[in-house]
Amino acid sequence: MISGLPWGLALSSGVNTYLPLFLLALFARFSHVVQLSPRFEWLVSDQAIFVLGALAIAEILAQKFPVLDNVWDFTHTFLRPVAGAVAAGATLNASNPVEIAVAMLMGGGLAAASHSAKSGLRLASTSKSLGAANFAMSLGEDAAVLVSTLLSLYAPWVMLAIVLLFVLVFALLGPRILRMLAYDVGIISSACGWLLRWVFRRRVAASLKEGVFDVAPERLRSLAANLELGEELLGVLHGWNKAAGGPRRTWLLLTPKRLLWIESRLLGRPRIQSLAYGDIALARERNLILFSRVEVLTKQNETFSLTVPRGQVQYAEMAVNAVVALTSNSSPPDHPQLTPGPQRAQTTGAVS
Repeated sequence: MISGLPWGLALSSGVNTYLPLFLLALFARFSHVVQLSPRFEWLVSDQAIFVLGALAIAEILAQKFPVLDNVWDFTHTFLRPVAGAVAAGATLNASNPVEIAVAMLMGGGLAAASHSAKSGLRLASTSKSLGAANFAMSLGEDAAVLVSTLLSLYAPWVMLAIVLLFVLVFALLGPRILRMLAYDVGIISSACGWLLRWVFRRRVAASLKEGVFDVAPERLRSLAANLELGEELLGVLHGWNKAAGGPRRTWLLLTPKRLLWIESRLLGRPRIQSLAYGDIALARERNLILFSRVEVLTKQNETFSLTVPRGQVQYAEMAVNAVVALTSNSSPPDHPQLTPGPQRAQTTGAVS
């Protein structure tokens, strides 16, 4: 179990589901470089080689097109760990079923880790370059999978060192990668949902208050628990706040007296920051196609930023207008119908 062959193939399977298994089947069938475990000799059958070859070609082509590559990655979230488990079990030099089961679990874990890293990079490329860099990334991934598979077969000790290095890096950066992946999935899925609503001409929200009803009841109750007794909730925005460890899910609550920034934490209590309207110097919203960014600058030169998914953009515009109105003491009604104004970016001095 200390050879780099099973682990290198498992790692490669997290990037391309079928190519490592296809190459493994070819080498096992037509050379003496590798010998498969008896339980996995079905991989060298004509049917298995044909199917794996066709799927490998389909995956290579699908990864060349923006958005389609993200859909392909999403649909293979569970298949790649399975492919990694099969690759590890097929090449393990052991007959004990327990050892094979442990190896397959470890191979599936390696494939899942490399899949999450690859998918996170792909989604980041799609959201930031609108897919322009995806073709070049795909070529690099194809070359990396081919080289890693050949190294696993001909230089397994070199591949073992690469796998150990990957595990170390992932242990250090894994939480950041997973948060980035969750952020990218949220941005892309929200943009797709907004597009579907636009195509079917769903009704557009008329007030900021309507955004409160879009929040799941359980989540709304946990958020409302941070309000003071009798404090009214004017609106809710959800998005992500950039942090050192990757984007963190953050909620922005608007009340008549203050803003509440609630940053979710996987372990431990959420981080809560309260900002009185009297401390705000500037509030603005910037629409960046796939998402929007709400920025609040305090009089102490502190910046609060919230990246809002595309489906929440209409609420982001209303929220900024509400903050500007409340900051400038415009005395809105008890139940205001806060609608977006003509400008996306406003300073607190713009309303008198």
